Amino acid sequence: MREMSSKQLVGVCLCFSLVIAHVIALPLGTSQSSSRIKQSVLSFLTGGWGPCTVEEEIEIAGYLKRQTESYFIKLEAFTIVEEEELDPEAFMGMPFVADEEAAEALMLMVANLMISLEEMINTLGLMESLFEQRPVDYAQTATILWLNIVKDIALEKENAKQIGQLGLVNSNWAAIAEVVLPRLFSRILEPRLAESLRNPSR
Repeated sequence: MREMSSKQLVGVCLCFSLVIAHVIALPLGTSQSSSRIKQSVLSFLTGGWGPCTVEEEIEIAGYLKRQTESYFIKLEAFTIVEEEELDPEAFMGMPFVADEEAAEALMLMVANLMISLEEMINTLGLMESLFEQRPVDYAQTATILWLNIVKDIALEKENAKQIGQLGLVNSNWAAIAEVVLPRLFSRILEPRLAESLRNPSR
């Protein structure tokens, strides 16, 4: 009887240890899973050269939308103080701003970048909703939608990089844009443009 009780005690301790280990590992597993999702989107975009599937296009669109929204929020927080937009004088006194003309140029750069980012967010969101609700409409408009995304990234990635170098906003959006731009063209836009030329009625 004493031997049975000892075995039961060992079993209970083992089960308790496994439960504790599972509870401790759960947040770590969730964090690693989130990291793997981000990594997988970039890896299947940059790890191959063939055309993406439509499902992959939408995953890429969702990833870019999240990254762009995060960057836009940071820029918005930088440019708005007490619910009032900054004017050129607010940039004066910064180490890299020599005069009012430089302040105006910097303000214009940030304003134009934010307009492009907002356009990207809206376009990427439209892609996701069309794919979910009206797949035929997505198929018919995907080429022009991705053309707008590639255009905005190409125009603004250097401005975003410069803003980062000035230390205005801490974000990896410019680095992501630099990495994904060639593959967005070669794996999504170029194949879609070629398909449109082969089948102009589609």
